[in-house]
Amino acid sequence: MLNYKLNKSIVDNQIFEEFEEQKGESLFNHSANCCSIDDFLAIAYTLCPDIIEINGYIFISDLFDAEGENALERIRRLEEQFNGDKIKIEQWINSRSLGDFFIGSYTQSLENDKIIDEFAKALVYFWDKRVKELFPNKNIIIEIGDEIMGELGLSITMYEQL
Repeated sequence: MLNYKLNKSIVDNQIFEEFEEQKGESLFNHSANCCSIDDFLAIAYTLCPDIIEINGYIFISDLFDAEGENALERIRRLEEQFNGDKIKIEQWINSRSLGDFFIGSYTQSLENDKIIDEFAKALVYFWDKRVKELFPNKNIIIEIGDEIMGELGLSITMYEQL
């Protein structure tokens, strides 16, 4: 007797049918035909980015552009701008338009809502796993929404819900 159970990916493999150009026979095969090892490592980093904590604020490191004393000054200015609202400060820094992940790689697939939604689900899944691993006692929210904090189109953000 065969005991068979498929544990589905977080990405619906049928999304492959929506691709503008299919490079292979399956979604798994497509990745082997279009991504170099450099691409894979960059994607892995994006899905599991460096996270910094500065004076209780949690930021995706690549989206916070200051270090040392400059970081403290940047925090001070943000606290002034947002009247000390921690959620808004974290949202402001950690917000990014989903389209901005592909600035140098535009394809018609970016106009396909099904593909964008699958990408959004994958980002939320991995970023959520990352922050839960790093901060198990904090309630950090990964959120997708339209034009979050002034971003264009569908966007992602991260903040601690107090």
